[in-house]
Formats: sequence, structure tokens, C-alpha cells
Amino acid sequence: MSFRAQLTSFRDWERQNAELKTSRSQSDAVVCNSSDRPAETNGHRKSKIRSNAAEACLIALTCLAAFAAIAYAKAVTMPLTMAVLLYLVLRPVMKSFAKWHVPAVAGATICLVVMSAIVFGAIFFLTQPTRQWVNDAPGYMYQLKLKLSGLEEQLENVEEVSDKISDVTNGNDADEIKPMPVEIKQPRLLPGLNLLSSTGGFAAGLVITFGTLFFLLAYGDEMIENLIAGFRTGESRKRAHMLIFDLQHGMSSYLLTITVINALLGVATGGAMWLLGMPNPLLIGTMAFLFNYIPFLGAWVGTGIVFVVAVLQFDSFAYALLVPVTYFTLTSLEGQFITPCILGRSMSMNPLLVFLFLAVWGWIWGIGGVFLAVPLLAVLKIVADYFPSLEWISRTIMMRDTCPS
Repeated sequence: MSFRAQLTSFRDWERQNAELKTSRSQSDAVVCNSSDRPAETNGHRKSKIRSNAAEACLIALTCLAAFAAIAYAKAVTMPLTMAVLLYLVLRPVMKSFAKWHVPAVAGATICLVVMSAIVFGAIFFLTQPTRQWVNDAPGYMYQLKLKLSGLEEQLENVEEVSDKISDVTNGNDADEIKPMPVEIKQPRLLPGLNLLSSTGGFAAGLVITFGTLFFLLAYGDEMIENLIAGFRTGESRKRAHMLIFDLQHGMSSYLLTITVINALLGVATGGAMWLLGMPNPLLIGTMAFLFNYIPFLGAWVGTGIVFVVAVLQFDSFAYALLVPVTYFTLTSLEGQFITPCILGRSMSMNPLLVFLFLAVWGWIWGIGGVFLAVPLLAVLKIVADYFPSLEWISRTIMMRDTCPS
């Protein structure tokens, strides 16, 4: 083989060896990249999980702090919430006044005068019978025990046993003189202080509610328009207007419909109690009207109260049972058929969430929170319908239509 041929073959060998090294280095780089990529993915996933957990904990702590603040300041937060809900209900009335060229301040004054007349009229007419029932409650409970459990015979037996024990004790310890415990009670400076404090708290709540409601009715629309005008995009302003309109329309239609239904239920219940011979049918009808704002619990508590009154009123236990059965039947017909058919699917809410809202807001605000729980749940559902991230809340609250076809 010539020298030229040997040189050519040597160059071909070098070129093949270089290509082989290049291909090996590229394959090693691919292997290294593929081995490093899962480590990067796993680390990214772990950091994302940590950030999500931290965000969830932060949200939970914020909610707990908000609930604690609301509960601590319930003397202010509950009247303010009531005022906002009443503003949403009365906003259509104010729009009607605006169409009739009635000034906003005059319209707000008319609404407040009418509401004050209703509230104070109800207090005036119901205070006396309610106070009478409260004062006679111990005697009623004693009579109820005698009728239901035959407590009279048991008391006679207890008296006989106690007399025998006292005779034996006096016979054995006739010479002993036991000291008599003496308790000195100082006269109270203000015997009605608790009543005054509770009445003062109620009056302060009314002042805060009516005062806030007046300014919301008179100047709330202008404030909302100024707030929405500060949004950057036209789409945001449009969605804000739609949300306010749906809140106003949804809450006004819901609360006004529920109020009319409860009023008719109160009239029907009071008439039925009058026909059955119950005392104070007007008070029982008003109780049915108010208690029907509290789903489930209102019907049960009202039935229990009516049962106690019926047992005290009538000698026949069978006839006394007819009264609570009638009361519960009327409230059940209203709750299971009439209200779902009138309100429809748009305001049908999950009973479990309704009960949980009653428990939570009742714990935070007491009896006022129980009355406000369902309207607050309705507001939450309307707001959740406008935000895609809260769609799961709206679906959870909503329940299928229970109106029979």
C-alpha cells in the first residue's frame, strides 16, 4: 500500500472516531438532562404544595379572625348587617320614589316612619300578653308537671317520708340545738339594672339600624355609583352594576315573598288556634309569623310552645294533642310545598348548609343571628354566581327544585 493510501485511511479513522465521541457526548447529555428533569419537577411540585398549604392556612386564619371580630363587636356589626339587608329590600321602593320625583331624603324618611310604626306598634300590642305569659310561666310549668307525670301523688309520698324522717331526727337529737344559717342580703341600688341594660342594648341596636338605613337609603346609591366609577374597565363596571342589581332584586323578592308567606301563615295559625279555643290566638299567630323566619328550628320550637299551652288549657289530653298537630301541619305545608313552589329553584338552598348557618350565626350573634342566617346565605349564593372561582360555593348552596310537578 502506498503512503498516500495509508494517509487517507488514517484520516478516515480519525473522522469516524471524532464522530463517535460526539455522538457519545450528546447521548450522555441527553441522559443527564433526562435524569435531572424529574428532580426539578418534584421540587417544583413540593414548593407548589407548600405555597398552597400556606395560602389555605392564611385564609382559614383570616376567616377565624374575621368571625372573632364580628362576634366581639356584635353590638355594632349585627345592626349594620340588618341595615344593609333592609337597604337591599327597600331599594326598589326608593327607585319608585325617584320616578315620582320624590327627593331621596324624603323617601328615606317615609320608609323609616313606616318601619318604625310597624316595629313599635308590634311592641306595643304584644308587650302586655308576652309579659303576662312570662310572669305566669312558673305556675304554668308546675301545672304541666302535675298533668303529665302525676306529680301530685309523688309529692304526697315525699311529704310523708320527710315527716317520718323529721320525727326520727327530732326524737334522737332533741337536746341538740343546731345553729340556723343567717344570710344578709344588701339592698340593690338598681334592682332593674339587668332589664335596663338589655332594654338599652335593644334600643341602641334600633338606633344604629335605623340611622344607618336612613343614610343608605338617602345617599347609598350615589356612594355605590362613585365606587363603581373608580373601576378601570367598562366590563368591570358593567359586572358590578349587574351584581348590585341582582343583589337588590334577589334579596327584595326573597324577603318580601317570605314576609308575605309568613304573614299568611300567621293569620292561618291564629285563626286555627281561635277555632280550637286556645288563649291569645293573636300572640300565637305572631309567634308563628316570626318563628317561620327560622327554618326547621322555628317550627319545632313553636310546636313545643303550643303543646305546653294546650296541655295547660284543656283537660282532655287527646284534644290538647290536636293543637300542636294542627300547628305543625300548617308550618310543614308551608315549608315543604308552598314556599319551594313560589320561590322556585333560584332560591332553593341546601338544608344542611341552612342548619349550619343557623348554628354558626346563632352562636356569633344570638337570636338576631338566627334570624339573619338565611338572608346571609342567600347573599353569599348571589355573590358566588358572579365569580368563577366561587362557582363551587354556588353549586353547594343550590338545591334541586322541590316543587312537585
